[in-house]
Amino acid sequence: MSSALKPIELALNAALAQDPETKAKLGQFESRCITIKIKDFDQTIAMTVKQGQLHLTRTPEHTIDLTITGNALTLAKLGKDPESLFSADIDINGDVQFAKQLRDLLEGFDFDWEAQLARITGDTLAYPIAHGIRQFASWVKNTHLSMQQNVAEYLREESRLLPDKSQIKAYMHDIDTLRADFDRLEARINRL
Repeated sequence: MSSALKPIELALNAALAQDPETKAKLGQFESRCITIKIKDFDQTIAMTVKQGQLHLTRTPEHTIDLTITGNALTLAKLGKDPESLFSADIDINGDVQFAKQLRDLLEGFDFDWEAQLARITGDTLAYPIAHGIRQFASWVKNTHLSMQQNVAEYLREESRLLPDKSQIKAYMHDIDTLRADFDRLEARINRL
């Protein structure tokens, strides 16, 4: 195994150890191989379950049952949103039933990272650190949303590259009118 993958493997197995229910479900994946291809980093990671532990390697040791391909951020979101496994941003090749089992496993995974942080820092520090992380994540989300709205407004109002809602509505109305006129014309031609 690559030395870069060892810390990730240890962290994943430690997280699984904190959720006995998910760890028990991991048995259904015994000796099955999932290959994860990270497109934007041009990296491939093979993940195999052996004796209830995840093992990560650069090259698969078994026959590949499932290949998941996507960009790093998209793949990272799988932990938070397992349904995105079947989104257009992720390519899946292989056993689709196995992919559904993987999605179900991810949905059931419940890692209490705040409790783990408390074990390291103590309860007194864990809450303020966790609160700060949540506030930072909220700020990033709000900033991202605000930036999207500002860029869209600039492209509509200032640069006039995008139409506004009233222009789109008028355009769609014109298309509907044209379609209805065409249908009436076609009906007349058929009668003649």
